[in-house]
Amino acid sequence: MTQTELYDQLIAAVTDNLTSPWTICRLNGRYLDNGQDVEFDGLYLTPDGDEKPLSTDFHEDVAEAVVALYELRKMQGQPRANVLQLDLSAQGKYTVQFSWDQEMQDEEDHFNKGGTAREWQAIREAKYGAEQQD
Repeated sequence: MTQTELYDQLIAAVTDNLTSPWTICRLNGRYLDNGQDVEFDGLYLTPDGDEKPLSTDFHEDVAEAVVALYELRKMQGQPRANVLQLDLSAQGKYTVQFSWDQEMQDEEDHFNKGGTAREWQAIREAKYGAEQQD
C-alpha cells in the first residue's frame, strides 16, 4: 500500500468509530515491542466543545497500517519514532506527527527484560522525576 492509502485506511477507521457529531478528533498511537504491538487512545470534540473519548476498538488491519507507516518511514530514512499523533477535522483535513518518547521506550525495554513495576518506578523517578498526579 502507498503512504496515502495507509493514511486513508487509518482515517476511515477513526471516522467509522465517531458515531456522534464531532468537529475535531485526535488519535494517538504508540508503537511498542519493536513494532509487534500498537496501542491507541484518542478523543474528539463535539460541536458544543465537549471532549469525548474516541473508541479505539479497531480491526487489526488498522494496527497493521500503523506498523506499515513506521516501516515506510524507516525505509525513507526518517527519524526514529514510537508515537503517532493524527489530528483530523470533520472537513477531512488532517495532520500527522511522529515523535520519539524515550521514557516510554525505556519502560518497554525494562519490562521486556523481566523487570518489575517496583524497579521501574524507582528507575523512572531517578531518571525522569516523580510522576505528576492529576
